[in-house]
Amino acid sequence: MPAAASDHPAYDYAERIRERLPRRLQELREAAGFTKYGLARESGISREYIGKLERGKANPTLPVSAQLSFGLGMTLEQFTHQLEDE
Repeated sequence: MPAAASDHPAYDYAERIRERLPRRLQELREAAGFTKYGLARESGISREYIGKLERGKANPTLPVSAQLSFGLGMTLEQFTHQLEDE
């Protein structure tokens, strides 16, 4: 019988990133001088959804992450920097 997905090391890796993303998004948004509304205007992602992301109540898809990084004036690589383990 195959192991459960949650037993796989890749699952743990993804969970660590998922846990770090809300704080990273909020830090980047604030450092850029944006309110949630301002980032919504720049990224095309709703203010409500940005709030959910920052509270850890939603997980962005790769295209949404790309929109957020664009709105913040950075690359996707810069946006995801520091989410991984050192």
